[in-house]
Amino acid sequence: MAISTSAGAEVQRPLATVVIGGMLTSTLLTLVVLPVLYKMVESGKTKLKAPKLNTTVIILLFIIGGLGISGSLKAQENNLTLEQAIERAKENYPSLKVASLNVEKQKALKATAYDLGNTSIYTRKEETGNGEVGIQNQIGVAQSEIDLFGIPAKNKLNESRINLAESRLELTEQELVRNVSLAWYRALVAKKQTQLYNRLDSVYADFLRAAGLRFETQQTSKVAYLAASAKYQELMVNMKQAESEYMASLQLLNQYLMYPDGVEIADAGQEWDETIQTSYPLDSLNAVPLLNLYRQQLDVSEAEWKAEKANFLPKLDLGYSRQSVDGTSGYYGWEAGISIPLLFFSQSGKTKAARINYEMTGQQFKQRALELNASYKELLSRYRVMGEVLEYYKNEALPLADEQIEAANLGYRLGSLGYIEFIQNTESAIRTRQEYLSRLAEYFEIKEQLEYITGQ
Repeated sequence: MAISTSAGAEVQRPLATVVIGGMLTSTLLTLVVLPVLYKMVESGKTKLKAPKLNTTVIILLFIIGGLGISGSLKAQENNLTLEQAIERAKENYPSLKVASLNVEKQKALKATAYDLGNTSIYTRKEETGNGEVGIQNQIGVAQSEIDLFGIPAKNKLNESRINLAESRLELTEQELVRNVSLAWYRALVAKKQTQLYNRLDSVYADFLRAAGLRFETQQTSKVAYLAASAKYQELMVNMKQAESEYMASLQLLNQYLMYPDGVEIADAGQEWDETIQTSYPLDSLNAVPLLNLYRQQLDVSEAEWKAEKANFLPKLDLGYSRQSVDGTSGYYGWEAGISIPLLFFSQSGKTKAARINYEMTGQQFKQRALELNASYKELLSRYRVMGEVLEYYKNEALPLADEQIEAANLGYRLGSLGYIEFIQNTESAIRTRQEYLSRLAEYFEIKEQLEYITGQ
């Protein structure tokens, strides 16, 4: 149990580790210390040789001890708090690395704003023939389609795409934190469910033993004993199901952490607290990462529209050549011009589409802002109510449930309660505990969604 990785074994690991430690200690006392002390008493000598141990025994002791220690160390290594799980996910999860690489990609594309056209190198001969040498362009260089006037608009577009990529990186990190937190809290609630059933194991085991003893001494009917047996078997089934759900929640959490040997979570010192600013001003939501992403998308669509409009501007053509005339060198020629499309139908269509896309993005931004504010108000209201509900469970319901279980157990053992009353009282207390865990899981989900929306 001390080296097992099952959920039930994890709950019992501290006790099992102590038991194994005691076994190892007693074995060493029996095989080493006691023979030495006996030898000292018998011989009266101060310098004694320790008795020789069988090599196989020594090897087995070290193997058993090593397994216990390595299993304990592995459990401690992957026994993560929420903060450790988040840090691990940030270091390794692929989606965050993809978002970071996208920022680098957009920065690399910034240089594409400077489109200086194409360069051509040529040689040419004119007015030759009939015995005339003519004009020869010994070498010429021409630069065509220089988009000098479109550089500012393209620069603005590339900068807005970089800002969008950075906003997406920030939001991706927040999404990862939210998902890891939800998975960790889900595992925490599942772990507490297994701990609840392990605690009830001793209660129902005592109930079954007492019912069996009463049946054997003919103090109660067989129906009471069968009811106790059925309830104990039902508890075993629920315990197995809870352990299975706990292991499934750990696998979901490890999806973000990627530990090869699995993961365990540490118990939270304080299950819940009022960490969110319940008076978070709605106006400040305009600066949260989620809305900032939509705002950057609006900026990109506006920059794309302006970049399309810049394509109406003329492009420059420049050329220079060295010439010889009638065999005499030292002449040169140059040319400069502009190029514009004769018909603007194609570019007009692209520009109009970009403008419509900008207007669509603006309306989508307004819709996202309305939805975000509505979600915030709803979650904040539920969060405050859930805080009051958990306060009730903490201060009243849970202590009463614990007293109810203890009183039912004591009353049945003393004979003041029958098996029906015992089952009814115990199940009522169990329902209270399970409802608390359900409310706790709901609280964690609301809390993480609020922190995601508000950017905390």
